[in-house]
Amino acid sequence: MRLTSTLSGLIALAAFAPAAGAQQLYRCGNVYSQTPCATDATPVRARSDSIADSAPGARGADLCGATAMKEIHADAEGPVQVGSVTKAPAEVIQYADKPTATRKYIVDLNIRGAYTGYGGPTRFACHLSEDERRVLKFGATR
Repeated sequence: MRLTSTLSGLIALAAFAPAAGAQQLYRCGNVYSQTPCATDATPVRARSDSIADSAPGARGADLCGATAMKEIHADAEGPVQVGSVTKAPAEVIQYADKPTATRKYIVDLNIRGAYTGYGGPTRFACHLSEDERRVLKFGATR
């Protein structure tokens, strides 16, 4: 009898455990908060299987092209043109003192000298985070 009551108690505890960890959320316009923002804030039920919206902004090849223009334009003797941005095999780099897997793009830039015109393309490696939203490393290739 005692084993049965202990077993049923454990089953009941396991059934209610996920609800105990859930927190109340309130919707305040387009923002969600754990504290009510106004007296008329409506509580909402958070779904554990929901997927976050993708962050706005450039990503992948577009992000590498924009980064190249920003990084090189200040140092270049003349105008800079992005020739091409191509995806390369993934690569592990040292980032924050630890090996980090990155998505890699090769950026070919045409940099015009003040008196020389456009030379051949100059190649740069652009290493992005796995979600392709952050530049972790950008520099000339060897």
